Amino acid sequence: MRFLVTGATGFIGSHMAELILAKGWEAVCPVRDSLALRNLKGIPVRVIAAGDLEAEISVNGAFDYVIHLAGATRAPDYDGYWESNVKWTRELLEKLVNSSWKDSLKRFVLVSSQAAIGPSTDDGACKTESDPLCPVSLYGRSKAEAEQVALSFMDRVPVTIVRPPTVFGPRDTDVLGVFKCVRYRIAPYIAGPDRLVSIIYVEDLVEGILAAAMSPASEGGVYFLANPEPVVWRKFALEVARVMGKSSVAVPVPLFAMKLLARAGDIVGKFRGVTPLFRTEKLEEMKQIAWVCSPEKAFTDLRWRPRFSLDEAIRKTAAWYRENGWL
Repeated sequence: MRFLVTGATGFIGSHMAELILAKGWEAVCPVRDSLALRNLKGIPVRVIAAGDLEAEISVNGAFDYVIHLAGATRAPDYDGYWESNVKWTRELLEKLVNSSWKDSLKRFVLVSSQAAIGPSTDDGACKTESDPLCPVSLYGRSKAEAEQVALSFMDRVPVTIVRPPTVFGPRDTDVLGVFKCVRYRIAPYIAGPDRLVSIIYVEDLVEGILAAAMSPASEGGVYFLANPEPVVWRKFALEVARVMGKSSVAVPVPLFAMKLLARAGDIVGKFRGVTPLFRTEKLEEMKQIAWVCSPEKAFTDLRWRPRFSLDEAIRKTAAWYRENGWL
């Protein structure tokens, strides 16, 4: 079977391509920046230029599945998110609809985000797939719009949408900061009530994405892919330290201090022409009391469940960071 995997140079996309190859199938990865191949080092995928898709099909045949992971998780404004997350999704679907091989396509999977539906209520009640889309960030808004674009093609393309929550694992740079804090024996968190989040290890996530692609029951569906139990973020940080054999102290950081740091991130990012991880938009997501979603629909329809315990996932992640000089 042939898979087209967009965004394969990214954290999740590289693991997706790796899993497809491990199954004995072919992964073809269109790449816009040939210099951004760090995450694909040692993974023998077929890399093509993003503009060479039609030539690839004419020479080597059509694709059975499309896993659309490409997009932006950071951008200076909504136009940047829209360009990468909404426009590219529409262009790819239009290309499929107008292609000679659309009838051979078994599934188009859009990898969206929990950010598209927004946070839970403060009591930690689980969000379900039928809840309305209420994003609180520009990123979440762009993902919600991309979902609507994908669903508008459902009468012409077999579409499935998956929404990961917080994802961690080897090659991740976002949750890496939690692991780095262990070196200083601290676990910083936003002061105030405990913040509850759904979470998933990247190897479990890509197995869930593959199950969503190949399950007959998932066509036209939307699914949260998450561990069955959410975590308190403060306790997750302390658990990282424990698994790594360190003792850390939970350090509450007042919200006003976080706002000042986020504003500083905005200013530095604007001055340098980059978008830092920690900025005002990111804090808007972080300060929410609960980001909790229910994976029960995925458990039932896809017959998928995460394989790794939280301890195992943390241990594997820390080991990779150490082996690759990230810690």
